[in-house]
Amino acid sequence: MFTVKVPATSANLGPGFDTLGLALNLFLQVDVNLSGHTNKIIWQGEGKDTIVEQIDNNLLLAAMNKVFQEAEIDIPGLSLTIMNDIPIGKGLGSSAAAITAGLLAANKILQERFSNHDLLKWAVQMEGHADNVVPAFNGGLTTSMLHDGEVYFQKINFPADIDLVLVVPDFEVPTEKSRQLLPQTIDLQDMVSNLQRACYILASVSNGDFRYLDKAMDDVIFQPVRQRSIPGFKQVLQKAKDAGALGAAISGSGPSLIAITREKDKVGRAMQKAFSQYGVESHLFFLKACGQGAKVE
Repeated sequence: MFTVKVPATSANLGPGFDTLGLALNLFLQVDVNLSGHTNKIIWQGEGKDTIVEQIDNNLLLAAMNKVFQEAEIDIPGLSLTIMNDIPIGKGLGSSAAAITAGLLAANKILQERFSNHDLLKWAVQMEGHADNVVPAFNGGLTTSMLHDGEVYFQKINFPADIDLVLVVPDFEVPTEKSRQLLPQTIDLQDMVSNLQRACYILASVSNGDFRYLDKAMDDVIFQPVRQRSIPGFKQVLQKAKDAGALGAAISGSGPSLIAITREKDKVGRAMQKAFSQYGVESHLFFLKACGQGAKVE
């Protein structure tokens, strides 16, 4: 038996659409046993009541199948026990974590026949974008680049003294639906503004200078569209900043919101209270950045 552990992730951080991603210390854990006969999945934690525990309808198993297909080997009999702490469909990289776990588990069974470069490339192909899978694999704050079908990235260590507040509303905004809302054409000045902001975020973290992070995380292209699906969005973000957030934005495609802060309790309570004023129940997660990515034990 072995275990695969993969962190949750928060993508974009405002303007870094399909580029920036941050690993979080919230995990999907998969215990893998080679049973030698039938395939079996036991799912515990987040998604227990909605995830189908079937071999033919599971993203993690689809990722495992991808590796075995590349190796031209039939998938062996497996027994998987999955403990998931990552809310599903909330913009916290649950699908990226499942894909990453599946690829790593299958590669372990094959005695690591394929390189991490291969696995990451397949993960991006399955996920459709790199912003979540890259930090899931590698940890930290990452910036990703796709060029001629290859995946390139750089990683920055996120300061350990900075807290992350995740406010997770009790409703879902599926990524597919969220992407359908995005503009098909983008104003040149808006594009320049978002490029400036995304670069500023990287420099702020790298230098440990968070004075203007709130301005840098103010996405002017995608967030104005996605916020329409999140009741009270503007008020929640404003309350976060009033309570001491260094910056705040939609996490991934939403509806979760992420705040970067040194005042986690005040910020979390303020955001949750603001949501409640719009009739939205929510859950709070007080997290840290996860410096290490996915691992096999």
